[in-house]
Amino acid sequence: MSYDVSFLTLQTIARKVGIDVIGVTGVEPFEELLPLLKRFYEEGRASGFEHPDAAVRIDPLSLLPNASSMISIAVAYVHEDAYATTYPKKVTGLVSKYAWGTDYHRIVTQKLERLAYYLQKQVHHDIAYKIAVDTSALVDRAVAERAGIGFIGKNCSLITDEFGSWVFLGTLLVDIEIERTPEAQMEHVASLSCQDCDLCLTACPTDALIAPFVIDSTRCLSYITQSKGMIPEEFRAPLGRRVWGCDTCQTVCPLSKTPSLTKEPAFFPERELAFPDLYYILSLTNRTFQQKFGHTAVAWRGLAVWRRNAIIALGNIRDDRAVPLLIDLLTDARPEIRASAAWALRQIDAKEGTLAVAKACYEEKDTQVLLEMRYALEFTENRQETDR
Repeated sequence: MSYDVSFLTLQTIARKVGIDVIGVTGVEPFEELLPLLKRFYEEGRASGFEHPDAAVRIDPLSLLPNASSMISIAVAYVHEDAYATTYPKKVTGLVSKYAWGTDYHRIVTQKLERLAYYLQKQVHHDIAYKIAVDTSALVDRAVAERAGIGFIGKNCSLITDEFGSWVFLGTLLVDIEIERTPEAQMEHVASLSCQDCDLCLTACPTDALIAPFVIDSTRCLSYITQSKGMIPEEFRAPLGRRVWGCDTCQTVCPLSKTPSLTKEPAFFPERELAFPDLYYILSLTNRTFQQKFGHTAVAWRGLAVWRRNAIIALGNIRDDRAVPLLIDLLTDARPEIRASAAWALRQIDAKEGTLAVAKACYEEKDTQVLLEMRYALEFTENRQETDR
């Protein structure tokens, strides 16, 4: 078979663009995924962020009907600061490492745009192409696995040989023929596996990994921190200090313990984002939030979920200094903020906080928030009875 671009040429372009791992596969449908995706939806394990049509998700040609090749790329994002064993002295939250720098959607898309540009220069004519970075219908991990980028681990992450699972994935569909990933690379990736390790399954704080290679997205703390409204009671304590995302299943993975580090400056961590001051989060307005974090991957969901998560974190830390602020938040305009503040005050268990929740009950109009407040008071009363 003849190709418009050789794999060696593609690798040379990839290095120029700043792509860490690259692979190429055909545009055949991922038929093996169809029953898995159907079960995923039928069992209610989808987060709602995914494309709802399984048939579309398995078919690359639904994105670009005249595509001939799919290029999969991986860009490393973990930095040496990720291995810091101490945190700043302030009352800080935790943010998933993927969100420590500039929004990866922007950076990976830019790299794929440059890749397409150089491919057009290589073939001396315009090409039709389609970029997919996380938000398209395609299952990026499946594309990456078939292209020889890495393998899908028991934690449902794509694991590469050099960078572990600390990579961003992107796909470029093109209407030209590109030489497929060499057999040697494919065989090497095929030799990698989790073997008998199940650390990720036992470490998951909410049992979201219900079996090897099977995730219930609705229980994943990464999803929980991004969901809107009130966080269900069972997930609040497991959140700990987390205000955005969760890295537990990656952090415990032996194959991701000592990865090569990112060379991409856009992903170098911003200290105020990596370990955000919880009180600072609660002082932000929508405008100042966008000014400070608008360039990052956390901005798309808005300030409200950050404020809610910061309140839950303060409750888990049980910082007495938070009581006056949390009392003020009992009259916030958003129900989820009022409910979270009542829960956090319950956790801290300061007398003035309990009195404030009792007073707020008389003025609360939202049924769900009122239930949260009453439960907070009952919980406090029962704890006091136990302590007597």
